[in-house]
Formats: sequence, structure tokens, C-alpha cells
Amino acid sequence: MRIKRLQEFINEHELDAALITRRENLFYFTGSAPVLGGYLVVTPDDALFIVPELEYEEAKANSKVPVEKFKTGKELYERLSSFRPRKLGIEGKTSFSTVQTLKEKAGAKDFVPIDEVIRDLRIIKEAGEIEAIKAACGIADMAMMAALEEASEGKREREVAARMEYVMKMNGAEKPAFDTIVASGPRSALPHGVASDRRIERGDLVVIDEGALYRHYNSDMTRTIVVGSPNEKQKDIYYAVLEAQRKGVEVARPGMTAKELDTVVRDVIAEYGYGDYFIHSTGHGVGLEIHEWPRVSQTDDTELRPGMVITVEPGIYIPGFGGVRIEDTILITEGGAVRLTRTERELI
Repeated sequence: MRIKRLQEFINEHELDAALITRRENLFYFTGSAPVLGGYLVVTPDDALFIVPELEYEEAKANSKVPVEKFKTGKELYERLSSFRPRKLGIEGKTSFSTVQTLKEKAGAKDFVPIDEVIRDLRIIKEAGEIEAIKAACGIADMAMMAALEEASEGKREREVAARMEYVMKMNGAEKPAFDTIVASGPRSALPHGVASDRRIERGDLVVIDEGALYRHYNSDMTRTIVVGSPNEKQKDIYYAVLEAQRKGVEVARPGMTAKELDTVVRDVIAEYGYGDYFIHSTGHGVGLEIHEWPRVSQTDDTELRPGMVITVEPGIYIPGFGGVRIEDTILITEGGAVRLTRTERELI
């Protein structure tokens, strides 16, 4: 189905072939993601996965399409040129140097982006993909519970992150989905406050953002705690974010747009008087990449549909004071949204 839809695009746009090299897309179309990469050539009637000799056995064992190997760059480009790819479909992130080499050594003359058809396919998750994401979310929940036990006065942020990452791997994760964020005290106002050597102090807000990569699929969640007793301002911003996040999960449904969902969440934050401190989008798609389509923001009118997996993650960030973010990965179903990350959200 996936290759067939790409072939339909190739025929519609009168391409000689399409070339896929990004690791996530290679896995999506072939079921194999070699460490050293590969070259998936899709023609109007066929498909071939060409990989370095070192990756041949792995690719042959896992690929859903025929596999060939190459030893040298010259051998590779001679094989690519045999497809006579004058009008070639490529991914938008293909490097300029690769494009130049395809022109010089493979005979390509015209290039057409194929991101639209790949996006349309990958944005709706199939049953097997959803199961992998659910498993990744379950691992993230276990890691978060470990973090909530670890995060205490005197602990370094990196110690908390290390504990989470250990729990992830011991429960089947390949690795963290991204650099684990543990941001305490004033650092909690940094949306991307990757764990540092700072020691957590009593009274600190601590933002913990983590996810697990499981069988090529990602999860993403954030919780915020206060070490000790929260003050009134901490409570105020926490419950503003909590209400906004709950409302977002509650209203997310097929038929509404990503922009409309962002507006619902953003309006709650604004009603509390913190609109200027919500400085990022409400969420993003999650799948083979930690950030993929759609973008739940004021710039994306994508209609939500069953099978989409997105995050809802409002936040308030006050420089010099601290910040709060609460995030879940959710699945859009016919009946609305289902939370895939389940850790308790009322933590202060």
C-alpha cells in the first residue's frame, strides 16, 4: 500500500523514479533502517533497496522490497543511473551536494519534492504503528514514575535524567526519544532546558520532559512538580497549564483543525493572564520522528483525523521565576482523543 501510493504519485507527476534516503522514510517503506543508510529507488512499476555491503545482510533479512548491495560510490551511482532518472522525485531535506552528485553521476536533470505524499501517508498511523507508540508511551510512564521518585532536594538534574534513561532501556526502549529535559528552579523557564549539573533546591519548580524510542517509534510527555510546598504563584501557573492541557485533550476530535485545537488551549492560558508567557505551539505529531505532522499551532489548518497521534503540551515560562509544562501524547479516534501517556497530572 505504501509503495503503491508512492507509485501513483510518480505516475501522476510523470516521474522516472523517486529516491528515498532519510532513515525514517527508509524504515517506513522497507521495514529496514540500516545504520549506514541506503537508497530506496521507486519506479512506476517496481522498487529496489540499494545498501552498502556492510548493511546487506540486515537489510535482506528485514526489507519488504528487493535488496542489492554496493561496495563503492562509483558502483552506487552507476546503478542509480541505470534507472535513467532524468525527472527524479526526492525528499525535501535532500542535501544540495547530493542533488549535485545525482546530476553529475546519475543523469538526473529535474527534481520534484515528494514530501507531500509521504506526509499524507505517515500522518495517519496504522494499527501496528499505534501499538508501537502505545508501548513507547508505557515505557515513558515508567520512566516518569522513576523521575518523580528521584527528583528531590540536592539531586542533580542529570541524576534524575540518568535514572529515567536507565528505566527506559531496562524496559525495552532503544534509547530516549530526545535529550531528556530536567529543568529546575529558574531553569524551568527554559522550554528546552536539557538536564544540567544544577542541584535541585527546596521550593523549585522542576519540569521533566522525556520520551522513549521503541521499535523505531517515539513517545513524548512532560510533567512538572514542586520540591516541597508550592507558593501561591506556582500554584496559579500550574493550574492554568493543567486546565489548558485537560481542555485540549477533552476537545480534540476528528473534524477540528490543528489550529482550532491550538486556539482552545491558548485561550485558557490567556484567560489566566499568562498569554504572553505561552511561547510555543500547543503540540505536534509523533511517530517515527519525535516532531512530525501536524503542527498544532496557529499556522497549521490540517484537519484532525482518526489515526493521528499528537501531543498537547501547553506551558507558561516566566524568566527569572520558573515555568510549568504538562504534556501527553494522544491518539485521535472516531470518538475523540485517548491519552497514551497516563502518569498522573495533578502533581502539586
